[in-house]
Formats: sequence, C-alpha cells, structure tokens
Amino acid sequence: MTQSTRFRLPVLLLLVGAVLLWIASRMVWLDVVAFNDQSGEARRSLTGAEWQPALVPLALGALAAVAAVALVRGTGARAVGAVITLLGLATGALLASTVGGVDESRVHSAVTSEEELGSTNAGPGTADGQAVPEWSEITEISTRSPGPAFTGAGALALVAAGVIPMIWPTRKVRRDDRYVTPAARREATEPGEVTADTGRDLWQELDDGRDPTG
Repeated sequence: MTQSTRFRLPVLLLLVGAVLLWIASRMVWLDVVAFNDQSGEARRSLTGAEWQPALVPLALGALAAVAAVALVRGTGARAVGAVITLLGLATGALLASTVGGVDESRVHSAVTSEEELGSTNAGPGTADGQAVPEWSEITEISTRSPGPAFTGAGALALVAAGVIPMIWPTRKVRRDDRYVTPAARREATEPGEVTADTGRDLWQELDDGRDPTG
C-alpha cells in the first residue's frame, strides 16, 4: 500500500462513517403507539438521535479523527488507529443493543417525557402537538430498519478506518530530505548504487544541457 493510500483511505472512510452516522441520527427508528383513558390513542416517532443519543457524538468523533490521521505519523498513527477502531466497535455495540430488543420501559420513559421528546402531533382531535401522559400504556412498538442499517455501515467504515493505520501506518517524513539537492543525493549514494531519484536527476540534467558525468 502506497504512502498516499495509507493517508487518503482512512480519511475517506472516516468521512463516510461520519456521514452515515449523522444520517442514521436523523432517521426514524421507532414508531410508538400509546393509549390512555382520558386522551385516547397517541402516536410518536423516535429518531436515531432521540433513541440513541450517542450517534451524534460518535459522528463528531469520526470527524475529529480525520485531523488526527492527517497529523500523526509512525507509532502515533497506530495509536490513533486503535482509538478509531474502538470508536467503530462502540458504534457496533450501540447497534447490537438495539437489535437485541426494544426496552418497553425505556420507550415509555421517552414518549412520556415532559420535554419536547414527549410530545406528539397525532393526538385525537388535535392539530397541534400533544403531550403523552405518564399514565399512558404503550400498546404498539414497530421498528424501522434503515436507521440501524446505516449505523452498522458506519460502524464498519470506522473499524476499517482504524485498522488501516494500525497495520500500515504512514511513515514519518525526514525533514532534511526535502532540502537536499540532486547533486548532494548523488554524492550520498554509494558507488554503483542507482536509485529512482538518481535516474530522474540524470535525465533532468541532460534536458538542461549539462553533462551529468562531469
């Protein structure tokens, strides 16, 4: 894997993962139906950010990791890769907690909250938002698969973005090499040793009309 690929591929995967997690946080994960004797039936939809609040911080963490990948080299890149991998595994664990089953008591707490999360615009005979009373019973919970699917794809992208720098870390740049002239590089080369840079330097000098053997 080339040095350029070692840098660009993790950055691309991090960006993809962050976008996928952000999209998942905006999608509806659960449709809930609550009922009580006073106001009747009420419906509430929970988005990914409402049902799994960690999605947005995980997406922001993926974006922050882009800067770390761009700045760190060598052993430090391996450490950054390990952190990114843990970020992806945490996202996977978040998804597993959802796939394993929906906690009805948690759903009840979410939809009957006194905050904006506990409001619904589907109350009987009302056009505006309606609070779901705490004594309401959850009668139906249905899940939607696109949100979790995007989360799973984002988790895989983050794990891959972390594994690459762990296995193939970007190499440190030797600062003095950037300022060495072609003639100095040839002098530092052992007799009989030919490098790619040497060959390019010889052709460059021939193009400039100079004798490279002089």
